[in-house]
Amino acid sequence: MEKKADHVIDAGMDFKGNLLRKAEKLGLYRRFINADANEILPFEDESFQSVFSNIIYWLDDPEKVFKEIYRILRHDGTCCVMLPDITFLETSFYYSLYEKAGLKQFEFLRLIDRGRITENIKVVKSYAEWKNIIENAGLEIQDCIPHLSKTLLRIWDIGLRPIFPMLKKMTAQIEKNSLMEIKKEWIDLFLKIGYPIIENDRMLAHDSEFCFFCFILRKK
Repeated sequence: MEKKADHVIDAGMDFKGNLLRKAEKLGLYRRFINADANEILPFEDESFQSVFSNIIYWLDDPEKVFKEIYRILRHDGTCCVMLPDITFLETSFYYSLYEKAGLKQFEFLRLIDRGRITENIKVVKSYAEWKNIIENAGLEIQDCIPHLSKTLLRIWDIGLRPIFPMLKKMTAQIEKNSLMEIKKEWIDLFLKIGYPIIENDRMLAHDSEFCFFCFILRKK
């Protein structure tokens, strides 16, 4: 049974129009902005009481992005961002065996990476480096929660990424009625596998082995 969202978000922004169209169907947002977060954000000063982003490390200039977040936040507003630790690179078999170690026999791991390390993940930093960037933008760290173990990220690395393009191509050939039935089976399976892994993620790693930070920030 469908359930309406308990909360509605003022605005959602992405540079991919198809993702915005998908998000529109969820009923979670009041408005949608098709824009590139590498540019000046298309919002007035002090527009929001809260901001969430999990894409800053995909962008060209994190320092610029944090200054923009500071600009659009109201006084005493809060921001939640997901950022990768420098140890994130070590979770990639492609990076550790080919890019870093230079072992030519492992070049085939490009098929697993699919541009994640070489093209998409543009910025990884230590806690101290992220802290410096955040504070230079005028934001204050309220909390920092480490999450996503190396084990969990490697399951994703060798699991879905290599086969996803073929699955997408295959589903495009399936009749709509059959496709919805198959999608439901996929979702049910992924939930049965995914939830236990996520719930037990802290058992899979010590704090030093977590590869992402969840920062809760406040505008001073």
